[in-house]
Amino acid sequence: MSLLAFIHFSNSSNFFDSPFVVPVAGCAMVACIVVASMASANRKRELQSQERLAAIARGVPVPPTEEELAIMHGKPSTDSTRRRGNTRRAGIVLIGTAVGLMLFFIVLTVVLQVREILSGVAASLIPLGIGVGFLVDSRIQSRELEEATSNPQPPQH
Repeated sequence: MSLLAFIHFSNSSNFFDSPFVVPVAGCAMVACIVVASMASANRKRELQSQERLAAIARGVPVPPTEEELAIMHGKPSTDSTRRRGNTRRAGIVLIGTAVGLMLFFIVLTVVLQVREILSGVAASLIPLGIGVGFLVDSRIQSRELEEATSNPQPPQH
Protein backbone atom coordinates (compact mmCIF):
# COMPACT_ATOMS: atom_id res chain seq x y z
CA MET A 1 0.00 0.00 0.00
CA SER A 2 2.76 2.45 0.84
CA LEU A 3 4.25 2.20 -2.65
CA LEU A 4 0.80 2.73 -4.17
CA ALA A 5 0.17 5.66 -1.83
CA PHE A 6 3.50 7.19 -2.77
CA ILE A 7 2.80 6.79 -6.49
CA HIS A 8 -0.68 8.23 -6.00
CA PHE A 9 0.58 11.25 -4.08
CA SER A 10 3.59 11.82 -6.31
CA ASN A 11 1.26 12.20 -9.27
CA SER A 12 -1.05 14.43 -7.25
CA SER A 13 -0.94 18.19 -7.65
CA ASN A 14 -0.71 18.68 -3.87
CA PHE A 15 2.45 16.93 -2.66
CA PHE A 16 2.02 18.15 0.92
CA ASP A 17 -1.02 15.91 1.45
CA SER A 18 1.29 12.90 1.33
CA PRO A 19 1.78 10.90 4.54
CA PHE A 20 5.52 10.89 3.78
CA VAL A 21 6.04 14.64 4.16
CA VAL A 22 6.58 14.66 7.94
CA PRO A 23 9.18 11.83 8.12
CA VAL A 24 11.02 13.12 5.04
CA ALA A 25 11.04 16.66 6.43
CA GLY A 26 12.27 15.40 9.80
CA CYS A 27 15.11 13.44 8.22
CA ALA A 28 16.00 16.40 6.00
CA MET A 29 16.08 18.71 9.02
CA VAL A 30 18.40 16.39 10.96
CA ALA A 31 20.66 16.02 7.91
CA CYS A 32 20.80 19.80 7.47
CA ILE A 33 21.70 20.32 11.14
CA VAL A 34 24.49 17.74 10.95
CA VAL A 35 25.89 19.19 7.70
CA ALA A 36 25.73 22.76 9.08
CA SER A 37 27.55 21.81 12.29
CA MET A 38 30.24 19.95 10.35
CA ALA A 39 30.70 22.90 7.99
CA SER A 40 30.91 25.29 10.95
CA ALA A 41 33.55 23.18 12.71
CA ASN A 42 35.50 22.84 9.48
CA ARG A 43 35.42 26.61 8.92
CA LYS A 44 36.57 27.24 12.50
CA ARG A 45 39.57 24.90 12.06
CA GLU A 46 40.35 26.54 8.73
CA LEU A 47 40.37 30.03 10.27
CA GLN A 48 42.57 28.88 13.16
CA SER A 49 44.98 27.32 10.69
CA GLN A 50 45.11 30.50 8.61
CA GLU A 51 45.79 32.59 11.73
CA ARG A 52 48.63 30.30 12.76
CA LEU A 53 50.14 30.34 9.26
CA ALA A 54 49.92 34.15 9.14
CA ALA A 55 51.69 34.36 12.52
CA ILE A 56 54.44 32.04 11.27
CA ALA A 57 54.83 34.10 8.06
CA ARG A 58 55.26 37.33 10.08
CA GLY A 59 57.74 35.67 12.42
CA VAL A 60 55.47 36.14 15.43
CA PRO A 61 55.51 33.34 18.00
CA VAL A 62 52.55 31.07 17.41
CA PRO A 63 50.10 31.18 20.33
CA PRO A 64 49.42 27.75 21.84
CA THR A 65 46.12 26.05 21.15
CA GLU A 66 43.65 25.23 23.94
CA GLU A 67 44.85 21.63 23.87
CA GLU A 68 48.50 22.67 24.25
CA LEU A 69 47.63 25.06 27.10
CA ALA A 70 45.81 22.30 28.95
CA ILE A 71 48.76 19.93 28.54
CA MET A 72 51.24 22.58 29.73
CA HIS A 73 49.22 23.23 32.89
CA GLY A 74 48.63 19.53 33.58
CA LYS A 75 44.87 19.86 33.26
CA PRO A 76 42.54 17.82 31.12
CA SER A 77 41.61 19.51 27.88
CA THR A 78 38.05 20.57 27.33
CA ASP A 79 37.84 18.16 24.39
CA SER A 80 38.80 15.12 26.46
CA THR A 81 36.49 16.16 29.30
CA ARG A 82 33.63 16.77 26.90
CA ARG A 83 34.28 13.47 25.11
CA ARG A 84 34.25 11.58 28.41
CA GLY A 85 31.00 13.28 29.44
CA ASN A 86 29.38 12.52 26.09
CA THR A 87 30.44 8.89 26.33
CA ARG A 88 28.99 8.59 29.83
CA ARG A 89 25.77 10.32 28.78
CA ALA A 90 25.36 8.01 25.76
CA GLY A 91 25.82 4.98 28.01
CA ILE A 92 23.21 6.19 30.48
CA VAL A 93 20.72 6.98 27.71
CA LEU A 94 21.21 3.58 26.08
CA ILE A 95 20.79 1.73 29.36
CA GLY A 96 17.63 3.74 30.06
CA THR A 97 16.35 2.88 26.59
CA ALA A 98 17.03 -0.81 27.21
CA VAL A 99 15.19 -0.74 30.53
CA GLY A 100 12.28 1.06 28.87
CA LEU A 101 12.10 -1.56 26.14
CA MET A 102 12.18 -4.36 28.69
CA LEU A 103 9.35 -2.79 30.68
CA PHE A 104 7.36 -2.17 27.49
CA PHE A 105 7.51 -5.81 26.41
CA ILE A 106 6.80 -7.09 29.93
CA VAL A 107 3.74 -4.84 30.28
CA LEU A 108 2.59 -5.75 26.76
CA THR A 109 2.86 -9.44 27.67
CA VAL A 110 0.79 -8.91 30.82
CA VAL A 111 -1.87 -6.89 28.99
CA LEU A 112 -2.25 -9.16 25.96
CA GLN A 113 -1.62 -12.41 27.86
CA VAL A 114 0.62 -13.69 25.05
CA ARG A 115 3.85 -15.18 26.40
CA GLU A 116 5.67 -15.08 23.04
CA ILE A 117 5.84 -11.27 23.25
CA LEU A 118 8.50 -11.69 25.94
CA SER A 119 10.90 -12.57 23.14
CA GLY A 120 10.91 -8.84 22.42
CA VAL A 121 12.85 -8.33 25.65
CA ALA A 122 15.83 -9.80 23.80
CA ALA A 123 15.80 -6.73 21.55
CA SER A 124 16.62 -4.59 24.58
CA LEU A 125 19.85 -6.50 25.13
CA ILE A 126 21.42 -4.66 22.18
CA PRO A 127 21.18 -1.11 23.60
CA LEU A 128 21.93 -2.51 27.06
CA GLY A 129 25.21 -4.04 25.88
CA ILE A 130 26.21 -0.92 23.97
CA GLY A 131 25.34 1.29 26.95
CA VAL A 132 27.42 -0.84 29.31
CA GLY A 133 30.28 -0.65 26.79
CA PHE A 134 30.03 3.14 26.75
CA LEU A 135 30.13 3.30 30.56
CA VAL A 136 33.18 1.01 30.66
CA ASP A 137 34.86 3.22 28.04
CA SER A 138 34.03 6.32 30.08
CA ARG A 139 35.60 4.76 33.16
CA ILE A 140 38.74 3.83 31.20
CA GLN A 141 38.97 7.39 29.89
CA SER A 142 38.65 8.72 33.46
CA ARG A 143 41.48 6.51 34.67
CA GLU A 144 43.71 7.52 31.76
CA LEU A 145 42.95 11.17 32.41
CA GLU A 146 43.73 10.81 36.13
CA GLU A 147 47.05 9.13 35.30
CA ALA A 148 47.94 11.85 32.78
CA THR A 149 47.13 14.70 35.18
CA SER A 150 48.73 13.12 38.27
CA ASN A 151 52.10 12.99 36.50
CA PRO A 152 52.25 16.33 34.67
CA GLN A 153 55.20 16.78 32.41
CA PRO A 154 57.16 20.02 32.82
CA PRO A 155 56.63 22.49 29.95
CA GLN A 156 59.31 22.27 27.31
CA HIS A 157 61.02 25.48 26.23
